[in-house]
Amino acid sequence: MLANLTDRTALVTGGGQGIGRGIVLELAELGADVAIADLNDEGALAVVAEVETLGRKGLAVHVDVTDRASVEKAVADVITGFDHIDILVNNAGIGRVPGKAGSNLTDDWEENWNTVLDINVQGVMRCTKAVLPHFIERNYGKIINTASGAGRGPIWWGPAKGPASMANPYGPSKAAVINYTQNLAASVAAHNINVNAICPGQVWTEFQGMDPANATGEAYENFVEKSKDVIPLGRPQTVDEIGKLVAFLASDNASSITGQSIHIDGGQRMV
Repeated sequence: MLANLTDRTALVTGGGQGIGRGIVLELAELGADVAIADLNDEGALAVVAEVETLGRKGLAVHVDVTDRASVEKAVADVITGFDHIDILVNNAGIGRVPGKAGSNLTDDWEENWNTVLDINVQGVMRCTKAVLPHFIERNYGKIINTASGAGRGPIWWGPAKGPASMANPYGPSKAAVINYTQNLAASVAAHNINVNAICPGQVWTEFQGMDPANATGEAYENFVEKSKDVIPLGRPQTVDEIGKLVAFLASDNASSITGQSIHIDGGQRMV
């Protein structure tokens, strides 16, 4: 049976572009009303318009996941706008602080680490904490966190090898998301709340500094060729594919799946 999200409501952080946008549109395709929480108000509003063309309600809410008050206000606004929340997708994230590549040990790596961990780990925790009482009260909820195969160990797609890589906090931040997902799943299972993580593969999005509207040219061809070397299926993944996995986990078809971190990466990491 296909996943059915009719009459469900979802809150997706970082939903204004990239993988987040793909998740939002797949949830809406299956019948959900979706709130797009993002720092990028213009992007969020554009995705709301796309949701509405699918016949579902969309809502743009401004959120800074590093600010507890901002998160709490966003959640309250969504509950007011939609009456309730069924699905939380913690997708907002960052690879590194702009200009802080972490490529050598002379970088100001503490700033990079503090910022990435604040957004990628504590941001997930802040949003979850804000929504969780609502889920517990309703004895129902689906939480899906965006992690990464990098959280399972190094992926030699681009990160520096050797001592220089200690300045790259992305993998450790996603390892924390995976561990948090497992611990949270065990803690809230009695309240009929499912908690899972997804680990996307190589996707042509703004997150990797690419223009999703321009999947052509030499840069894209190089991206595809590189995928052939490291991905058994021989191709990068798409935001639609990521969104379909999230929609499945958000549906009652996945009612017995919790505490899992599911790779959707063409076989790049098999664990």
